[in-house]
Amino acid sequence: MMREFFEELTNTIQKYEVIYLMSHRYMDLDGLGAAVGIANVIKKYQKEPRIIINKKEQETAGLKAIEKLEKKKLYHFVESSSIDLTQMDQCLLLILDVHKKEMLEIPDLISYVKEFIIVDHHIKREAFLEGTLNYLAPHVSSTVEIIVNYLKQENLNIDSLTATIMLAGMYIDTNGFNVKTNEETYLAAAYLMENHADNVLKQELFQEDKKAIVRRQKLLKNSFKVGKNGMVCVLDKNIYKTSDLAKLAEELLQFETIEVSFVIGYIAEDTIGMSARSLGKVNVEKIMKQLGGGGHKTDAASKFQNTSLSRVKEELLNILR
Repeated sequence: MMREFFEELTNTIQKYEVIYLMSHRYMDLDGLGAAVGIANVIKKYQKEPRIIINKKEQETAGLKAIEKLEKKKLYHFVESSSIDLTQMDQCLLLILDVHKKEMLEIPDLISYVKEFIIVDHHIKREAFLEGTLNYLAPHVSSTVEIIVNYLKQENLNIDSLTATIMLAGMYIDTNGFNVKTNEETYLAAAYLMENHADNVLKQELFQEDKKAIVRRQKLLKNSFKVGKNGMVCVLDKNIYKTSDLAKLAEELLQFETIEVSFVIGYIAEDTIGMSARSLGKVNVEKIMKQLGGGGHKTDAASKFQNTSLSRVKEELLNILR
């Protein structure tokens, strides 16, 4: 099925001169890594890939990666705010690492392009998008892993920086190759290492300002245990990035006996986000689905409009009890 999808994808790419690549809002390294990876296939067929970004809402590691790529002039990045929707009618859009309209960087863009194609590794949600082609593989560790298989099928090698960013995307989505990891995952990582992915540079992308680390440690004091193996952290009324919630949830899993974690906090003035992580025994996708969200067995999320932190906490606890 994967091989046939890639063949159809290649045929579709060759029909267009310009192909836009877009992920979800607050694009992470899996979305970015998948975009730069597939851009190499597009360039192989002498087409122009344009990667849609939003630096104002970009997480720190992703922003570092984009700046390094821009310095080397490897890819054509386009700010989402500069996109003219009326000029997209002859373009192909590849949607990566997401398959719900409201989660896209530019949700309305799908109505203006001639065709769009979806490549994602998350469990199919309700009201999912249907593109000209769709490849949803929830059994795969990351969207990057899917794209690595595409690169291998196309007999393509990539530059060291691209390989490093793709490896970083896999590293994030597998929580350091501790979850959602099997033989195929390691084979994909091996391909990236063969293409000179730099582990030192990968770690540099993840380095943070001391203040950010200290602040996160302080926030963890607001966590409390639920049941034998769960941990919940409710943040204050400040507004945080979704990546902040995700990092906190991952750090909670480092506590002894903890197998599942949840972090609740404001991500906009009228929006509360919840990030959930699991080591694998607890399916957080099922829990988040009950709260209107979704994701993967080991990492999922949900959003809540016009409510309070205490109410969201109670909704979660009612499910966990």
